Amino acid sequence: MDASRGELVLSQPIPRVRHAILPGETRLDLARRMAQSVAFAFSIDPARTAAQPDFDFSAEALVLPEAVVARSRVRGRIAMTREAALIAATGADQLFVYVIVDGEFDVKPTRSGRRLRGGDILIIDLAQAVTLLGADYGAIMMVLARGALPDPLRRLDLHGAEIRGDHPLARTIVSTLACLCEDAPRMTQAQGSVVLRAAIEMLGLALTDVRRTRTAPRALKAMAEALVDDHLDDPALSPAWIAGRLDVSRATLYRAFAAYGGVTRFIDDRRSQQAWVLLTSAGDLSLGEIAARCGYPGRTRLVQAFSERFAVSPETVLSASEDDRAMLQEQAARAMMDAWDRRTGRSER
Repeated sequence: MDASRGELVLSQPIPRVRHAILPGETRLDLARRMAQSVAFAFSIDPARTAAQPDFDFSAEALVLPEAVVARSRVRGRIAMTREAALIAATGADQLFVYVIVDGEFDVKPTRSGRRLRGGDILIIDLAQAVTLLGADYGAIMMVLARGALPDPLRRLDLHGAEIRGDHPLARTIVSTLACLCEDAPRMTQAQGSVVLRAAIEMLGLALTDVRRTRTAPRALKAMAEALVDDHLDDPALSPAWIAGRLDVSRATLYRAFAAYGGVTRFIDDRRSQQAWVLLTSAGDLSLGEIAARCGYPGRTRLVQAFSERFAVSPETVLSASEDDRAMLQEQAARAMMDAWDRRTGRSER
């Protein structure tokens, strides 16, 4: 073959880089290598990550002319941040595409106010700050130049853009990238590039659709409500936590919920409503389990909040006769309707 014509280069297998725990290696060693592998884009605290008794990490990266594609599996919680100092130090100006294969992911700041789940695709602009929080997840990551996307997408602010898993192209994009990762050992660089370019083209089409359908930014209140409903089980959920996630002041957030009586009241109402649903439909759950699912620090706090909201204790609901339970259901329905009136602005009570 004539190397000057490129046949030898094109016939070479796709370069790969693997990360997994080595014999005799500690979790801290693995966490440090993990942090180093993403240091061009994100900061990770190796000590805090490795302190988790169940922490584990494995990854394989494919290096192609158009992009770097990596498939990873993480056990435990991971926090990855990109702040102004790192942006200035690395000078990276690429797009980071995060495909959630399974598990869940949070992003701050967020455009949608929702937690990302399996099948969702997130676009991060490495020229902007962001924090990613994941736990027990599998993902495919792709770093590509802005110019790899079709015009005019490359000139738009795509930071934080999401392609939801129910988009017609989402599953095909995910499966194409998954097949690329799986079949890379048997592919040449030329074959890998063809598959990757197809995935990027579909990504561009999906982003164009997302841009067309988002005719206006979501209202702050709607985004905050989505965060609350998505994180009811998190004891840290609070006005300050929401304001931080949405990158707004607490005063701005409170104004959005003034008609409701404040953000704290909204959180309390949603938790008590969820507790009612679990209490009356999942009879095999203990009060402690219900408390945990609703974000209460313990059974005692659940009983207190539930009794204040519905004027009846959880134990009374559980032991009520059929006739009494029907009355209690109606009582709860009125309380929930009152909360919905405040939520939609139809009531100032």
